[in-house]
Amino acid sequence: MKIARRAASLAATVAVVGVALVGCSADADTSDQAGGGSSGGATTCVDATLPNATAEELVDVLRPVQVGDADDEFTSLMAQFEEGRAAQVARMQDGEVFKAVPADGDAAFAKSVCAQSRWDDVVNDQGETLASPRSQRAAVVATGHTYCDSFAQLKPSAASTGAWSDWAGYVDMMTQGATDGADDGRQTYAAALTNICPQFA
Repeated sequence: MKIARRAASLAATVAVVGVALVGCSADADTSDQAGGGSSGGATTCVDATLPNATAEELVDVLRPVQVGDADDEFTSLMAQFEEGRAAQVARMQDGEVFKAVPADGDAAFAKSVCAQSRWDDVVNDQGETLASPRSQRAAVVATGHTYCDSFAQLKPSAASTGAWSDWAGYVDMMTQGATDGADDGRQTYAAALTNICPQFA
């Protein structure tokens, strides 16, 4: 079976990597800025040049993608996605984070993290190149939304148990034990806080 599935777990410390995507790209400014500078080098990231993503665009990042011939499992996954899509969009639209993203916050987040190697093209087991998330609308910014949504959902129970009560404690928990890509991960959290959910600062 040749299926590449887009997924961003609410509690993930890394997300949207190794995704089968199609789309156009546009030049992005990857200069250092508040919320974490780029990891250097010229790169392209479609989200960095567009308005904030819509709820529909953020949900559609999770749409299953068929690579190769269609099969019954892919058909089933797609049917499940389509069945739940409207409810997921409604939840996104009503979400605390989505409703409070500053104007152009998504673009600023994308500019901050776009040069990270986590978004590079990858080759799957069949030798097929899967396009970079940089080229797909909302694939990069969905990661920032995921981090902010996770904080909003986890904070009440974390604070009540004394585990942590602020963004710094949340990041420490989510990156605990991380070695590979730890700096990129922390930069991504910083960019999310600065640009997508500054109300949590």
